[in-house]
Amino acid sequence: MPLSSTFVDQLRSILGPEQIDSAPPYLQHNSRDCYWYSPILKPLLDDKAAELIVRPRTVEQLVQVVAAAVAERVPITPQGAATGNYGQGIPMQGGVIITTRQMTRILELTSKSARVEAGVVLKNIETAARQIGGELRFFPSTLMTATAGGFLAGGAGGIGSVTWGSIWDPGNVLAVTVLTVEETPRILTVTNPEEMQGVIHSCGLTCIIADLTLALAPAQPWQQYVAAFDSFEEGLRFGEFLAYDDATAKRLVTILEWPIPSFFRQLVRDNACPEGKAIALLHLTVDDGELAERLAPFGGRITWHSPHRAYLTTGWQLSDFSWNHTTLWAMKTDPTITYLQDQFDPERVYEQLRQRRERYPDELLNHIEFWKFRGRMYPQGMTLVRFRSPERLQELMDYCESIGIWLANPHTHYLDDDVRWNGQPILDARQRLDPYGLLNPGHLRSLER
Repeated sequence: MPLSSTFVDQLRSILGPEQIDSAPPYLQHNSRDCYWYSPILKPLLDDKAAELIVRPRTVEQLVQVVAAAVAERVPITPQGAATGNYGQGIPMQGGVIITTRQMTRILELTSKSARVEAGVVLKNIETAARQIGGELRFFPSTLMTATAGGFLAGGAGGIGSVTWGSIWDPGNVLAVTVLTVEETPRILTVTNPEEMQGVIHSCGLTCIIADLTLALAPAQPWQQYVAAFDSFEEGLRFGEFLAYDDATAKRLVTILEWPIPSFFRQLVRDNACPEGKAIALLHLTVDDGELAERLAPFGGRITWHSPHRAYLTTGWQLSDFSWNHTTLWAMKTDPTITYLQDQFDPERVYEQLRQRRERYPDELLNHIEFWKFRGRMYPQGMTLVRFRSPERLQELMDYCESIGIWLANPHTHYLDDDVRWNGQPILDARQRLDPYGLLNPGHLRSLER
């Protein structure tokens, strides 16, 4: 059923006409996240769009908008910067997108924590925190555009997770202020770790995030390095050595198989990616002489170095080539490439990689990010895949799981298909905070049956 003119007029009176958009081209363009990384999701979601997009600037406006939508039983899709890759931010049943990108106040900031509105861009938190001796514990490769609320609702980890873990790990998210989706929305502050499991990585299915408090780390003088290796295995063994060394400060340990480095035009231009070599992307505090000594036993050598004074100040950063930005660079070179989000058994990683390569010798390119997940260090894969067919991709994923490789399937938009999802706490929070089921419908398979 189309949105009523009464409802649209009410939102205009709350927000002002400039904060509402209903033009079809705008709706089509701005109803998307980055689901198009997946050749499975793209045809499923290309035609989905909201009927209205609204941009509240304050919590008071947000409350009024939610109350109006609930009164009309209009589906609501909360939106941050729409940089997620799983299609879970797509409005499956039309309705209204409420984007919090104009809620951009940093409410409280110390060197140990930051309380920010949901629309604050993560880069702005990092910049402000570094001025007083703090920094984000971790952030996605979309640092320059991702919002704090969107990252909490749809993210996981990223640069820094090799030390600090993920959004699920205790102590990283200290509090979340949420709105319930009721006739009279309540504003609740969630600090209990068990209750927080109904908010973290809930993909807008349980509540609307108004603000959040993130724990910060002490700011470090990060230097950026590229190191080259004769083989991917040598690079991986070095990455493993570095990741498990608790005495070494580190923010990024990325290992990439050739020809992935050839996709990075800026690094190729700077002679950072020797032909045929695997590379490591590193954020460390050690100087180049000490790093060279550590690389030598693994046959590695430094091919590019950026000093601390250039970190996050000008131009591109190495993190722009890490995590799922690696996939983006690959797709620009070869549009048939997609990816897996695969996590290896730390005790069996070399065996698992060998088995998979023997079975699929020409279809995969290895990409490993070291990160801590729920207290344990893992080699997290962001494996590049040359897509052939949906059936072949499913066969590959089934095989990975059969040899103990853990998959967070990036080719489904259902949150409960993701092995990382919080399960019953999400369902309980949805029932408690969104009693009419208006939030982001169509993204829980268990509710579609």
